[in-house]
Amino acid sequence: MKWRAYPPDVLPAFVAEMDFDLAEPIVAAATAAIAAGDCGYGHKGELGEAFAAFAAKRLGWLVLPGAHHVPFGSLDHAMATRSVTFTSASKAWNIPGLKCEVAVAGSAGHAAVLRERWEALLAGQIGVLAAVAAFTESLPWLDAVLGQLDENRSLLSRLLAEQLPGVRYVPPEASFLAWLDCRALGLGDDPARAFLDRGRVTLSSGPDFGAPGMGFARLNMGTSPELMAEAVRRMAAAI
Repeated sequence: MKWRAYPPDVLPAFVAEMDFDLAEPIVAAATAAIAAGDCGYGHKGELGEAFAAFAAKRLGWLVLPGAHHVPFGSLDHAMATRSVTFTSASKAWNIPGLKCEVAVAGSAGHAAVLRERWEALLAGQIGVLAAVAAFTESLPWLDAVLGQLDENRSLLSRLLAEQLPGVRYVPPEASFLAWLDCRALGLGDDPARAFLDRGRVTLSSGPDFGAPGMGFARLNMGTSPELMAEAVRRMAAAI
C-alpha cells in the first residue's frame, strides 16, 4: 500500500512502517512455518518465556512468581498491580502484519481474567513464531536499526536547517516518526497536501490526528538516509 497508493513519481514517507529488511531469524521462522503448513493459532508455548527474558534483560522489568511482569514497578508498585500492559514486537522489528500481541498481567487476579478470555486473545501461529524469534534471536538487528534511526534523526535536523529552516522539529527519543511543525511556511492547516501537490512526496496529514495536528505533517524516518534526503528536497521544492 505504501508504494502503490500514489503514482510512481510520488515518494511515500507517510506509512508508520519501516523500510528496513526483516531480521533473518524472523524470516527463517516464518518461512519454516509456512513451508510446514503451520499457520493456525498459536498456544502459550515459548512466547511468554521469550518475552520475559527480553523484558528482564532489555527493559529491566521486574518478574513476579509465575513469570508475570511489572512494567511500572520501578515507578509505582501499587499502579503496576492494577494494570495490564499490551505490547508486541510489531513496531520494533517491523512485523505489524503478523499480528501477535503480548498481554502482561500485573497481578495474579489480572492473569486469571486473561486466562478466562484466552480464546479472544489468540494470535496467529506465524505471528507467535516471529515474535519468539524477535525476542530471542534478533536483538543484534534491533541494535542496528536503533543506531540507524539515531543517525537519521540527526540527519533530519541538519537537512531541515539547510533546506527548510522555517520547519520546527524536535527529535523524538524513541520513534521513527518525526512531527514537523510547518505553521511558519504558510501552507495552511494541512501542509502535507502542499508537499504532495507541489513536491510529489507524501507525509501523514497532521489534521488526521485531530486539532493539535493543524499545521503539522508527520515524516517516516525509518528508511535509508538517501530516501529521507530526497523527501526533504521535495518538501523544500514545494515552498
